[in-house]
Amino acid sequence: MRRHGIYSMMVGLALLLGTSTAAIAGASPPVPDAKIAVQLYSLHKDLARDPVATLKALRASGVTQVEAFNTLGLEPAAFKALLDQAGLTASGTHVGIKELRDNVQDIINTATIVGYRYVGVAWLKPPGAGPNQGIGPAEIDAAIAAYRSACPALKAAGLRVMYHLHGYEFAADGAGTLLDRLLAGLDPGCVDLQMDVFWVLKAGVDPVALLEKLGGRVKLLHVKDMRPGASTGEFTGSAPPGDFAPIGQGSVDWTLLLAAARRAGVDWYVLEDESPTPAAHLAASLAWLQGKQPGGVR
Repeated sequence: MRRHGIYSMMVGLALLLGTSTAAIAGASPPVPDAKIAVQLYSLHKDLARDPVATLKALRASGVTQVEAFNTLGLEPAAFKALLDQAGLTASGTHVGIKELRDNVQDIINTATIVGYRYVGVAWLKPPGAGPNQGIGPAEIDAAIAAYRSACPALKAAGLRVMYHLHGYEFAADGAGTLLDRLLAGLDPGCVDLQMDVFWVLKAGVDPVALLEKLGGRVKLLHVKDMRPGASTGEFTGSAPPGDFAPIGQGSVDWTLLLAAARRAGVDWYVLEDESPTPAAHLAASLAWLQGKQPGGVR
């Protein structure tokens, strides 16, 4: 177990945020803290080594809410206790398409115990699919069927339901795209969208234009930046780790995007990072969103 790595992460987060706060005291944040969460998958390697230290470091950085991707191999009550111990709340979670199709009651039971407010699927590629492989109409139709079946029970349980865009939905489908096919099949009265800014860009789509097109259907953002010069027009949901950049240091015009998000009525801004140095990137991104980093005040 790399305790030195965990310790370095804790110190790095604290130093970065402390310095930024002192430098720009009183700045108006681009996004209110109450609307910010961190997707725990960003730190899945550290969580596997030392979940207690990793979650405490995340809380020390100023984060209060997280988005889960599973319960870290724990029973729901134990996972909730782990979050409570760190002073964190899980605002929502990603679930597998198989779970949504076959285990709706288990999703509801876990959400009730942990306290999730929303649940949704983030990955449709079948097991064994390669990094250069996308999806097709069959995966979209299977997702539509699963959502249609699960929505009534999830909504009755008081949960908000969402679908996470992963970029492969922009591949062609006849005269339109797989996303057109998906949106036509999902009930907008039950299923919100979680727009992942990075994967939208990776597909070669303008995220601001997409927000304006989809309007109120987008209630959550995965807030991720892309390094300038990274390749686009790809519909695989995969990218080299070096393509991920901290917020404000990539190719996204966050002033325009956040303004469009506010107009669309986005409720949650979920930070995620899939780079080789996620803790450092998350610290910089969080400071930017909180208006504590130069260039982050809007």
